[in-house]
Amino acid sequence: MSETVDDATVKPDEHGSNTGGSLYAGAAQRCLAMPLGGIGAGQIALCGDGGWRQWQIVNQANHNAYVPHSFFAISVRDRTGHHRVNRVLMSDALYDDSSYEPVKSVSDHLIPEGARELLNKLPGVESTQFVGEYPVAEIIYDDPSIPVSVRMRAFSPFEPLNSKDSGLPGIVCTFGVENPTDGPVEVTLAATLQNIVGWDGLAPIVGVGCGKYGGNSNHLVQVEEMTAVHMTSSRLDEDAPGFGSMCVAVLENDATYLTQWDDVDRFWADFSSDGHLDNLTDSTPSPGGQTWNGALAAPFWLQAKETKELTFLITWHFPNHYVNWDQKWFGIDDEKSRFHLGHQYSNWFSSALHLAEYMGGNIERLIRQTEMFRQTAYDTTLPHRLIDAAVSQTSIIRSPTLLWTEDGVVHGFEGCHGASTSHGTTFGGCCPMNCTHVWNYEQVLARLFPDLERTMRATDLGVQLDSEGKVIFRTPLPVYLPRKDMEAADGQAGTILKSYREFRASGDHEWLGEHWAPLKQAMEFIWQRWDQDGDGIMDGNQHNTYDIDLHGHNSFTSGLYLAALRAMEEMALLLDDPDVAEECRRRFDTGTVKLDEELFNGEYYIQTYDEETVYEHQYGIGCLSDQLLGQWWAHILDLGYILPQEHVRTALRSVFDYNWRTDFEGHVQQPRIYADDWDQGLLNCTWPHGGRPETPIIYSDEIWTGVEYQVAAHMLWEGMDDLAVRIVDGLRERYDGARRNPWNEVECGDHYARAMASWSVLEAAAGYRLDTSKGTISFGPRLNPDNFRAPWVASEAWGSFAQKLGQDSLEATISVANGTLYLKQLTLDRLSQRFDNVEVTCADKTVRCATDATDTSLTFKFAAGLTVPTGEKLVVTG
Repeated sequence: MSETVDDATVKPDEHGSNTGGSLYAGAAQRCLAMPLGGIGAGQIALCGDGGWRQWQIVNQANHNAYVPHSFFAISVRDRTGHHRVNRVLMSDALYDDSSYEPVKSVSDHLIPEGARELLNKLPGVESTQFVGEYPVAEIIYDDPSIPVSVRMRAFSPFEPLNSKDSGLPGIVCTFGVENPTDGPVEVTLAATLQNIVGWDGLAPIVGVGCGKYGGNSNHLVQVEEMTAVHMTSSRLDEDAPGFGSMCVAVLENDATYLTQWDDVDRFWADFSSDGHLDNLTDSTPSPGGQTWNGALAAPFWLQAKETKELTFLITWHFPNHYVNWDQKWFGIDDEKSRFHLGHQYSNWFSSALHLAEYMGGNIERLIRQTEMFRQTAYDTTLPHRLIDAAVSQTSIIRSPTLLWTEDGVVHGFEGCHGASTSHGTTFGGCCPMNCTHVWNYEQVLARLFPDLERTMRATDLGVQLDSEGKVIFRTPLPVYLPRKDMEAADGQAGTILKSYREFRASGDHEWLGEHWAPLKQAMEFIWQRWDQDGDGIMDGNQHNTYDIDLHGHNSFTSGLYLAALRAMEEMALLLDDPDVAEECRRRFDTGTVKLDEELFNGEYYIQTYDEETVYEHQYGIGCLSDQLLGQWWAHILDLGYILPQEHVRTALRSVFDYNWRTDFEGHVQQPRIYADDWDQGLLNCTWPHGGRPETPIIYSDEIWTGVEYQVAAHMLWEGMDDLAVRIVDGLRERYDGARRNPWNEVECGDHYARAMASWSVLEAAAGYRLDTSKGTISFGPRLNPDNFRAPWVASEAWGSFAQKLGQDSLEATISVANGTLYLKQLTLDRLSQRFDNVEVTCADKTVRCATDATDTSLTFKFAAGLTVPTGEKLVVTG
């Protein structure tokens, strides 16, 4: 049984889930570009043609960057040696498809000229297929002239809660080769990589020529079971921006090599003649304006029906990341100073070779933990597009959107300049830095790597907080530079919500205590700036993520404020600060009633303002998709309803009824276009009953995937499962590989941070809530609760949750893939009936606990705490 979605075939496993992943073939591969690289460490994208593009490893975001002469190849001969086949492991099958019309706002489909030239000179494979389950990409090479079957699995190590291994600036490429014939064959797999040390990521490279090159040299290194070519440059000072190193390695000690080559024809003649390289170890520095390529070739025999795996590594080390984006609008003259940021990875490794040795020495563990996450994530009963949406956008934290600087702190652009931006440039990070309102939507880093997310809160509350309590919503780097006085109403409230999220995720009372004073300052600023009358509603100019100031009253910013009041109340109670708790509760109680009475029109929440004094960029009686953003946050943080439940659900339904489009024919998308006429998507704002202002809120006519995700997640929390799935399906249909890249959801730039709201859809579908501060976890599956399975991530462990409900039976299993799960309370919610006779076991041993049963839930309290270690399960049966 298979389920076909456009050009991508999804193969369910025996449970009916999509562990087979997405197999993209034919036209569905055109826009595929999976970014590989560590957190904040730069990326190279593996594309549908089997080639490498988007080389963004030298501290510059440039979606169109390309490095020639960097590819894999295969040579195969039979036992007699009379028949040899040589192929570059790339395909040009889609290079000249005249029927394809490029899509607005994306560039992943662009074929680099260097790739065309390579396959014009050398023979590639007939076609490829691409299996994409982030963080792993698999390329299947199809060519009937090759007598063996070949596929490659590529990834950068990735495991939730393991920031170091997930931050390695390297890629693992493992080839699987099978000999289906009745006789032995000799196979050689080769890798070649260009030494780009000194390159700025922008200057064009033609062959081995570039104005940034010179003094480049490659060195052969053989250590234990690894053969490597280490690439450096003698021309650069150690503090130069382009200083660094690269490495290509194969985990074999008998590989042949060519440390330095510069002519494709001569290289191919050497390799294709006998499947070996000439073992030349020249390390002469290259002349000015030129570099060298380095190559390795590993030959081996395969007996009839035999299979072998062979692993290559690509690593890089460019430690001198300097500020290379414009900060003049902060009042900072970057031209007169060179501001060093560095990389976290330079604290761990001294060179690309050092990293390759680490990865080679730990390869089995790195493969195991990455595959474990992949399998745990995709072994689910959730719809494939939903789980793929949640997991695919974790790639954003390993794109140039995110920086992990040498001081151990994480910072983020909004995205990366590209085809979707209109700022006069196509390179560099877009809209620096740590924009509090765009990052209000992000849930990926916070859940999967909470230690890194906490560094962002340290910046918000320890650096960006001014003497008045204002959280300045953009961060100049380095952080000691002066900052521009900028406030954002949604970002200010969001900082409080994110801080409460970080506390619940970590359970660290000391961390909360250290940040309590600045959190109180941040809330007091809201009271002084936007709620002077103390009625729990924001007044005045409210700058926000739509790049405008909202005036009067609206449920978008004030909803976030109401949720922030509840979060502050909860934190104040924990820290025994009754005055703050009481004031927050008083304002909340007033605000929730007044906001609902004033703004709910019977269908949804509108905006009220003085139309005689405010002339533009408002939405008035429009239906804003973000109108319930605060309630989305309240569900994530288990804060209850901030507005009446019935009205919330009615408004959410209206968002779908009025803002969801099954096509965009006749609709003017402005100022940017993110959908084709036949696509589906959720508009940011509409005016179903007229009254559209002459100059409405900016971006109202656009669709933002981050907003679509938060609306879909909220619908799941409210039980509107079918509508939620329709939104996610429509969104991911747009990013189907044929027209757009599944691992690059764009907004104002590539790899846009707002899209990381996707993880909230997964947690809402599972009904998953975590409060480590209390040792509590809750599950209440929304989709197919009778037979449910999905991943979860807690503070010190991650794994999967499965639930099966029969007519009078229950089995719920929490499996720990890695780490240690500590529980004081577990709740199973949204059950179909009451279960009074239940048993809890852990590691096959009965657990004694207090049980509270209702008609729809079970709560288990473990007085002394319960620990579930790696590889074990907690099972509830009834």
